[in-house]
Amino acid sequence: MKRLLLVLMLLSGSLQAQNKLTDSLDFALSKAANDTSKVELYCKLSKQYVLTDAKKADEYASSARALAAKINFPKGEAKALNLTGNSLLIMGNYDMALNSHFDALKIGEQIADTTILADSYLGLGIIYHKMNDVERAFRYCGNAAAYAKKVNYKYGLARACNSIGVLYQAKKEYKLALRYFQKAVKLQEELGDKRLLGVALLNVGDLHLYLDNPANGLPYLFQALRINEEIQNKMIQVTTLKGISKLYLATGKQQEALKYGKRSYKMALETGSSKKLSESAQLLHQIYASLQDYKQAYKYSTAYIEHNGMLDLENQKRIEAETTAKYETEKKELENQKLKAEKVGHATAMRHQRVILAASIIILFLMVGLVLVLFFSRKRLKEAHLKLKEVNSDVQAKNVKIGRQKDEIVSQSRILKMQNEQLEKHSLFKNKIFTIISHDLRGPFLSVKAILSLVQQKNLSERDVTHIFGLLSKDMDVSLNMLNNLLVWSKAQMEANTLQLQPLELLPVIDENMQVAAAHAEAKSIKLTQEVEPHVVALADKERLSFVLRNLLMNAIKFSYEGGEVMVKARASETGVTLAVCDYGKGISEINIPKLFTDQRYTTLGTAKEKGTGLGLMLCKEFVESLHGSIAIESEEGKGSVFTVTLPKADFEGVQEQKQTLTATASCTLQAVS
Repeated sequence: MKRLLLVLMLLSGSLQAQNKLTDSLDFALSKAANDTSKVELYCKLSKQYVLTDAKKADEYASSARALAAKINFPKGEAKALNLTGNSLLIMGNYDMALNSHFDALKIGEQIADTTILADSYLGLGIIYHKMNDVERAFRYCGNAAAYAKKVNYKYGLARACNSIGVLYQAKKEYKLALRYFQKAVKLQEELGDKRLLGVALLNVGDLHLYLDNPANGLPYLFQALRINEEIQNKMIQVTTLKGISKLYLATGKQQEALKYGKRSYKMALETGSSKKLSESAQLLHQIYASLQDYKQAYKYSTAYIEHNGMLDLENQKRIEAETTAKYETEKKELENQKLKAEKVGHATAMRHQRVILAASIIILFLMVGLVLVLFFSRKRLKEAHLKLKEVNSDVQAKNVKIGRQKDEIVSQSRILKMQNEQLEKHSLFKNKIFTIISHDLRGPFLSVKAILSLVQQKNLSERDVTHIFGLLSKDMDVSLNMLNNLLVWSKAQMEANTLQLQPLELLPVIDENMQVAAAHAEAKSIKLTQEVEPHVVALADKERLSFVLRNLLMNAIKFSYEGGEVMVKARASETGVTLAVCDYGKGISEINIPKLFTDQRYTTLGTAKEKGTGLGLMLCKEFVESLHGSIAIESEEGKGSVFTVTLPKADFEGVQEQKQTLTATASCTLQAVS
């Protein structure tokens, strides 16, 4: 009992110490004498919070970066970018973290700051290791160690040794890995950095999983756990608990493995890191499968699929390759441009020298000739003068030719720039398509794989199989809806240049789409009504407007309670036409409203547990903007939502003329047939 009280007192003391440190940094921030000091304090707060709250660490790093850019403080901006990359890595956003470290690296090269270069190269090396790009990981971590050693930057050198040890462990070269881990431990003891010491001990403990006696690694892991509990480093606690669980599982102690595996998953939930949750859920799936508890194994397999899907590793690998190629291409292009400029300058100077030399020689001979001619006759003097004029004409002709060549080079440069911009647009369109497909279509198929794996065990009851296939059916419905939206959007992207706006009367369009949504409304006993002013005409495309209206109606039905009401309103004003879809359902919280209509693709369950894809509102916004309109939302949680679409106004006479034209055309066609 006394020992337990002592541990609680130590944890309480360390937590109070951390809170005091963050409070003192916040106080110092409020009293900072200048903006440069504020940038440094923002960076220190980000570094402090990365132990417990990666999102908050990212917020402080973003504040530091914005302020540093504003006051033209490049070193502070680069430091903030590296801290942003560290936070994004912890949260599993590898592609965004990669961009942050590359941006920091560019600034470090511009200002020739060795510590910035060491931190940037190390961040890139760690990400490339996570992305399984071993060659680049070794190269960048080696660069980081070289720069840190050059200026005796012990903190950076210790981190680099740790990362290189991890890379050698991944290559199964365990002796080399142990050598680098021991070097990192020595440096960390000199620095007195408990956080990095805890990481090194964790690495040594994990290494024993691949040695002859895995149990020998447990003392290192428990020592690392005590250090990380003392400094409240939740992220490393998750990994340490997972390592202890793996060693117990390797030694056949399944219950002990389950105990520490659960602690790891619980701690991962507190961090909110999709990467940590994915790894812990996968471990629990393996433990429960070994215990033949297939219901729990399926539960954590589903959790693994969900959080692993959020990481979107394949898409991030593709983006990582594109980002790396872009950086390396830009660097080579700058070198080539510099070399070409030097060659062009040298060639131009040589041409000028040759022209000057030739002109000088000619003038010299002419002057000698003129002197001689003066002695002999005036006629020869005139002939020499004519020759001089011919030479001048040749020089002018060459200058004109050079000018034309210069204009031609400028014209070709403009054409090349336009082609590059067009290629970039096509590349962005392709990336957007593959991002959506790889993110959403993979999940249901991974679920099918997990279910089939469990069914093959032949230990599931018929009730379990029925329940699981029911869940799978809902997932496939959501995927089909997402695929339909994606096909409509892709068609619109390919036909963007052929979009034709025309006067469109809203009442028939609203009635048509309400009939489409009627079946879904009847299933929940929801009443569909409309208040539409007569002869309200908008300038729009019928197919795209129907898509937007249909999605808004389906959303309203999805989030309305059984027996509720969904109303469509439309009216015209002097500035335009307003179309609103109102419901009185569950509403949207104020904190989630900014996530709508963005690439975050926010989605939540409906009142009857209906799933969504997160694509509908994003596509609605894109379609409305293609019609030169806008879309907005007003919502209050528990009271309902109002989605408002504003479109350009058109005259009702335009619709009547269009109908008369169609009628006349039909009449002429009938007469021709008769």
